[in-house]
Amino acid sequence: MSECPPGPLLRSFWMGGYEGADHVNAAGEALDMVRATGHLARLDEDYRRAARLGLRTLRETIGWRLSEGAGGALDLGRAVQLAQAARRAGIQPLWTLMHYGLPPDLSFFDDALIERFARFAGAVARALRPLCEAPRFYTPVNEISFLAWAASCGGVLQATEADAPLDAAGEAASGLALEGVSSSERSGYQVKRRLVRAALAGMAAIRAEDPQARFLHIEPLVHVAAPPDRPELDALARQIRDYQWQALDLLSGRLEPGLGGHERALDWLGFNHYHSSQWEAQTEKRLAWHLRDPRRLPVSTLLLEAFQRYRRPLVLAETGHVGMGRAAWLHEMAGEALQARALGLPLQGICLYPLLDRPDWCDTGRWHRCGLWQPAGSEAPAPAAGTRPDSRVPVQAYARALRAWRGLPAAPKAPGRRLLVLLPVRWEGLDAPLQRLLRRLAGEAMPGDACPAPEACFSVLLVEPPRPTAGPPLQRRHRLGPALELLVLHEPGAHAGWATPGQDLTLLRAAVGRGPEGGTLTWLMRWPLSQVRAQVRAPAHRTLPGDALLLQPDAQALPPDLSASALQAALLLCEGPLQAAHWSAQGAAQEAVARVPVLRLPLALPARALRPPPALSYEAQEIRALLGPATGPRLLVMARPQQAPDPAWLEALARLRPAWQFLMLGSQAPAEGSWPATCRGLGELAPELLPALLQAADAGLVLAPVHAATEHLWPELAILARGAGLPLCSTPLAEMRALPPCPGLTIAATAEAMAQQVDALLAWPRTGPRSGHRSGPLKRPQAAQAVQAARVVQAARVVQAARAVQAARAAQAAQAAEARRTRALERALRQAFAGLLPPPPPPPALQPQPASPLEAAAPLAIVAAGR
Repeated sequence: MSECPPGPLLRSFWMGGYEGADHVNAAGEALDMVRATGHLARLDEDYRRAARLGLRTLRETIGWRLSEGAGGALDLGRAVQLAQAARRAGIQPLWTLMHYGLPPDLSFFDDALIERFARFAGAVARALRPLCEAPRFYTPVNEISFLAWAASCGGVLQATEADAPLDAAGEAASGLALEGVSSSERSGYQVKRRLVRAALAGMAAIRAEDPQARFLHIEPLVHVAAPPDRPELDALARQIRDYQWQALDLLSGRLEPGLGGHERALDWLGFNHYHSSQWEAQTEKRLAWHLRDPRRLPVSTLLLEAFQRYRRPLVLAETGHVGMGRAAWLHEMAGEALQARALGLPLQGICLYPLLDRPDWCDTGRWHRCGLWQPAGSEAPAPAAGTRPDSRVPVQAYARALRAWRGLPAAPKAPGRRLLVLLPVRWEGLDAPLQRLLRRLAGEAMPGDACPAPEACFSVLLVEPPRPTAGPPLQRRHRLGPALELLVLHEPGAHAGWATPGQDLTLLRAAVGRGPEGGTLTWLMRWPLSQVRAQVRAPAHRTLPGDALLLQPDAQALPPDLSASALQAALLLCEGPLQAAHWSAQGAAQEAVARVPVLRLPLALPARALRPPPALSYEAQEIRALLGPATGPRLLVMARPQQAPDPAWLEALARLRPAWQFLMLGSQAPAEGSWPATCRGLGELAPELLPALLQAADAGLVLAPVHAATEHLWPELAILARGAGLPLCSTPLAEMRALPPCPGLTIAATAEAMAQQVDALLAWPRTGPRSGHRSGPLKRPQAAQAVQAARVVQAARVVQAARAVQAARAAQAAQAAEARRTRALERALRQAFAGLLPPPPPPPALQPQPASPLEAAAPLAIVAAGR
C-alpha cells in the first residue's frame, strides 16, 4: 500500500463510534453493547444526530459471536440492517468484524478459530459489497494486543474449559517470563500470534470477495513510565511499552515472517488512546491527565513514533473521556491533531468513542458517562424505571466543543491579537466567572451569551504557576479551545504558586520569549494580596494593593519586579467597588498611575447562563449522584485558597445547626479532622456543573475571615448566587458591606447571627432562574426552629413591607444602571485593548520536533507567542 492516500477517503475528519463489545465477561454475561445502548433500535435517529454534528464516518461492529453460532451457522441480518441504515443517512461505516467475542464452540487457544474466522469474513464482505459504496474499510480483529492480553490474564473474558494455560515458552519469545509479573507485563503473545493469523486469513477472504476493500488495523497507543522513586524500572517500562508494536510487526512480517505476515497487510493504521492509556510499570498507577503529570507524552509525539515506524496513513480510532472531562479532552485531542499535522503526519481523522454512554463490561448495572449522548435510562446505578434506554440526551458541553473544532483538519482562523495571561492558580482552580471571561476573550460563545464580536477576541495563551517535578525542567502546551492554549511549566523544586512577582516575569520570558515587534500584552490576574505584602517590600506594590493588573511591559526588557515606575501600565482591572475607588484615589495621588484608567471587570453572570439544566441532562444527574439524598438544608461554601472558610465559623455553624450539610466547592483540601463531619468536599467542579449545583443548594455562605488580606476580596460565590437567585449570607467583608441592599443577601458579624439569618433565608421562597420553588417543606430535625423562624419572619414582613418595596425598586434601578455600566465598560475594554498589540507576523513553518525538556520545547512556545 502507498504511504499516503491520493486524497481523503473518509467522509469526515471527525468520526464517531458505537460501542460494540460482544464478548462473554468474567461473570458469564454475554454482552451485546449495540443492543444494550439502544443503538440497534434507533439506527436512523442515531445516524441523523451524528450527521447533524458533522460525523459522517462512523465505526460500527458486526460482531462475530453475535453472527455465528456453534458449528458455524451464520446470520448476517444485523450487518445488513446496519448497512442499509447507513446508506439511507449518507453515513460511511468502518466495519469491525471481531470485537472480542468468539462463537460458543471456539477458544482463543484453539487454531480452529483461524479457518472459521476467514469463512465469516468472506461472508460479511460478500453481503456488504452491494450495500456500501467504495472504499469499504474493514477491521478484521479489533485491538489484537488488548484482546490477547485480556484472554491471557483473566478478569475481562470468561474462562472456559477449552482455554489452555498460557504457553510460557511463547510468552518468553516476547522477552519476558511469567513468574512474579504484574498484569501489564504480560503480552499474551501466544494468543496474539493466533489472532494475527486469523486476521491475515480474514483479509485474504475479504479481498477475494471485494478487491476494492481497504483495511484499518486498530491497536492501543500507550506509554509506560517508571515510578518516580524507581528509576531501575526504566528498562521494564520500555519493554512493556514495546508490546504495543508486536501485533503490527507480526502482521507486516517483521516479526515471525513464517506466520504469513507481509508489508502489504498494513494498509491504514488506527490507534486508540484514552486518558488512562499511560501508566507506571509494576504499580499500574495511571499517569493522571487531569493533574498534568509531566511523565505523560503528548499524543502527537506517540503518533509520530508510530508513523516513523510504519509509514502508513493514521487515524485516531478511539478517544474520549468521562464526565465533564469529555469537552476538555476533545479540545486537547484537537490541539494534538493540529500538532500532528504540523509535524507532517498523515492523520486522516479522529473518532470520538463511544458516541453513546454504555454499561460497564464487568458490571452491566453501572453506566459509563462517556458518550456524546446519554440514553435517558442510563442513570446510575441502573436504568430508571419506566424510561427507555434508547432515548437520547445530548451532553451540551461536549457538543459545543465538537462544533468549535468542526473545521479540522484545517487550523482554525486565530484572532490577530495576542493575549498572554499569567494565572495565579491552576486553570481548573480558577474562578468560574474568570474562566468564562477568558473563554469569551478567546472568541468562544458561552451559554447564555451572544457570540463575541471579532474585534473583542484574542489568541489567548495562559501560563500556570510552575508545578514541581522530579525530572528536568519541562513545558507542556494544552489546548483549551481553538484560540485558547494553556502553558504548564514543570520546574524542579517548584512550590504552589509563583515564587515572587519578579520571578514570574523572568520565567515567563524564558518560557515564551519575546517577539521582535515589541512587548507582549500581559495580564496578571487576581494576585494574592497576602503574597504581595508578605514577599515584596517595594513601596510601589503597597500603592497598588489590587488583585488584577493589566500591563504592557517595557519594549526593551521585562522589569525585574512589578513596581509602577518600571512598567507602562495600560489598564488596571478590579472587581469590587471599594477596590475601584481605592485605585482611583491612588492614581490621583501618584503620577506613575495617574494616567492609567481603572475599569471594573463585568463579572456578573447573566441569569440565563445559570439556568438549571433539564432533569435528564448529564449535569443534573451528575450533581444528584454527587450529593446523594438531602437530609437537611444544603449550604454551599467556597473553599478556594483565596476564599478559604474560617474554620472557627465553620465549626460554630456545625455545632449550632447539626442538620445542615456544608457543600465545600473548590480546591482547598481539608487537613485531617479540620472540617466538621457534615462537610462534603466537592473539589474543583467544571463550570458547566455549577447551574445544577446552585439549583440543588438551599443557600450560600461566604465564610472568609476579615483581615487585611481580604480587604478587597470579591467572593466568587456572590457572583454565582446573584445570577442564580441563591440566598446568600456573608461574613462582614468590606466589599460585601459596600454592596447596595438587595433581597436574599445578608451580612452577619457572628456565627450565631449567621445561623439565625440563614434560618430566615431558608423560609423565603427561592427566586431567580430556578425551575420552580423548593418542593415541600424542609426535612430536618430542627422543625421547631424552622417554625419559630417562620413566625419571626412573618411578623417582620408587616413592618418591612414598605421597606422591601423600596429596596426592590432601588435594586431594580441599580441593576439597570449596572447593566448600562457593564455595556459601557465592555466597549471601553475593547477600545483599550485595540492597538496595544501589533499585527501578528506571518506564521512560520513548523518543523518536526520532540516534546521534551524546556530547551527542546522552547521553539514551539516562541512560535505560539508570535516570534
